Amino acid sequence: MTAILIVCEGNVCRSPYVERVLQARLDAVAPGRFSVSSAGTAAVADSAMFPRSADAVRCAGGDPEGFAATPLTAAVLADHALVLTLEREHRAAVLDLAPVLLRRTFTLREFARLARPLLVQDEVHTGFWDDFPRLVARSRLATAPAEPADDDITDPVRGDAADHERMCELANEAIAVLVACAERATEGADRARTVGA
Repeated sequence: MTAILIVCEGNVCRSPYVERVLQARLDAVAPGRFSVSSAGTAAVADSAMFPRSADAVRCAGGDPEGFAATPLTAAVLADHALVLTLEREHRAAVLDLAPVLLRRTFTLREFARLARPLLVQDEVHTGFWDDFPRLVARSRLATAPAEPADDDITDPVRGDAADHERMCELANEAIAVLVACAERATEGADRARTVGA
């Protein structure tokens, strides 16, 4: 099973939304193959999900029930194939705790930006989740955004409903790329099993 960790600051708004929506969409294309969790660089343990995020999760087909915030620690980071953060400062916090994750830690939008060309070039294959650090390294500079902040999804907690909707839109765009990668890799694995049977 491929383990994915989503990281933001408080682990009550952005990362819970991404966690629960991404898990639901991955379960739809690759049942039982992914485990998505989340944590926060300044999370208060067991805090509830932000109500707007819980409502948005439901609208997006996920399940917000039973969520409890988790503080980010080195132990929480262990054994994850991929760590996706909502902002660059969260990525830096992850790497302070676990430098070994350098090639497997991205902001959510950065990962989508790097993976999109791989989908177009049909380079998402059976071993994608093991191989993606090498694959995305090739496109890291070529696809760099004009503004580094374009790789971030800012915190809408103190904003209004429109700010929260914008967060969800940006997250959903990136989630769609991740799910497309999972679907393509799973199809390749299924084909390989059929041929080998």
